[in-house]
Amino acid sequence: MNRCKYDCYRKKHMPFEPEEWNKLNDVDKSVRYDSYMEWCGGVCYSVAENYDNKYCDNFDIQNLKDEDNLYKKLKGYICLQRRYIRHQNYPRPDFLTSDIFQENMNDFRQLLKENINEIIENLSMTKWINSIIKCFYDSGTSEEKSKALLLTSLLQLNRIDFDRTRSCYSADYKTSTNNKKWLVDNIIPLEDKNFDNIVSAFTNDKKIEDMIKVLKDL
Repeated sequence: MNRCKYDCYRKKHMPFEPEEWNKLNDVDKSVRYDSYMEWCGGVCYSVAENYDNKYCDNFDIQNLKDEDNLYKKLKGYICLQRRYIRHQNYPRPDFLTSDIFQENMNDFRQLLKENINEIIENLSMTKWINSIIKCFYDSGTSEEKSKALLLTSLLQLNRIDFDRTRSCYSADYKTSTNNKKWLVDNIIPLEDKNFDNIVSAFTNDKKIEDMIKVLKDL
């Protein structure tokens, strides 16, 4: 197991108690599963002195198929992809050859097919479904990348509730900062801020242009 050198909460035992968690209301149940997914592994951001991005894992990243529950496997596959392949850019370990990585991605696909109902039931109020989709946007086939882009877009649209303005707002600092920067860079410079010009600014954005293309292709 990978272990950081800090006093990390992941070094303490966290019981896996789905029978008890599933008796709770949706919010409390979601908190339990989310906390467990966090505990399963990852970078120890909660430790102030961790400037070197060390991480702790409660799964064996070389033998994820053998883990004893669905959530350790899910978090392990997410970490395998985000940590070494795309997002966090840690040095790729010797064991993770291209063939081994693709084997793990195939196991990941099968795990999702076999457990999709449970994943939706227990993780749809957390960030983890989007994290799963992101893995296939980064490392999937061309078809999976397009589908991941479309699913992410539809999930965001599904969040919109005109009776609750906050459903359209993110308290995440990086998200809100990037959103403001985009608006400042692309909307403020418009001399004529009529509806058509504002819409054009959005649709000319590469990400949104790609989403529209996927929708048209579909």
